[in-house]
Amino acid sequence: MSRVITFSKYFPAYHPRIGEPTLFVEQIQGGLKVHTIRAGNRWKVGDKFSPRIWAGKPYRTPQLTIAPDMEIKKVWDYEVKINPSGVEQWFINGTMVSESNDYMQQWFNAGLIELIARNDGLTLQDFLNWFKHPSNFKGQIICWNENINY
Repeated sequence: MSRVITFSKYFPAYHPRIGEPTLFVEQIQGGLKVHTIRAGNRWKVGDKFSPRIWAGKPYRTPQLTIAPDMEIKKVWDYEVKINPSGVEQWFINGTMVSESNDYMQQWFNAGLIELIARNDGLTLQDFLNWFKHPSNFKGQIICWNENINY
């Protein structure tokens, strides 16, 4: 049995591009969006999911299936921490893989975060804006492409 993963059709209310299309459906169908990032820790390799979008308003309209059920090939624990001074740290499987400071415009391993953003179907700036709300995030990267490695 497959569980449902519902993708956003439009950028959320807290994002600077509120209401604009994410193009996630086209990217999933075209093989450009190869993973999604979800809060919590409930997914594992071998799980299957049904990719869907909301027909209209989220949680108030039916869900539409956008592709056949997919099998999860890889899963990574993913965490973003932002401290009071604005330093952002990214962790994969508990290891810090990148760090930035918006004020100083300094990055460590920014290319990896850009790759994760691209594989998630977003530009780097859209990705950063998506995951700055809330200020700390803990979840998983859920990947349906076995060729992706982080």
